[in-house]
Amino acid sequence: MITSRKISQVNVFAGSPWEVASVKSLLKAAYIEASMKDNGLKGILVSVPCEYYTAAMRVINSRKVL
Repeated sequence: MITSRKISQVNVFAGSPWEVASVKSLLKAAYIEASMKDNGLKGILVSVPCEYYTAAMRVINSRKVL
């Protein structure tokens, strides 16, 4: 029986603060928990648990940029 399991995170998006906020709210609406990490000048990274990678990429790729 497995008592503890480390869930690895996968980076799914990097961008400016307003882009990251938009993507994170879309993921939250899809019931996907996302975390953010500041990557300095390269922007802010959004990561999700590895088992939600495919669903997260569908949500991110289907967003409309205005």
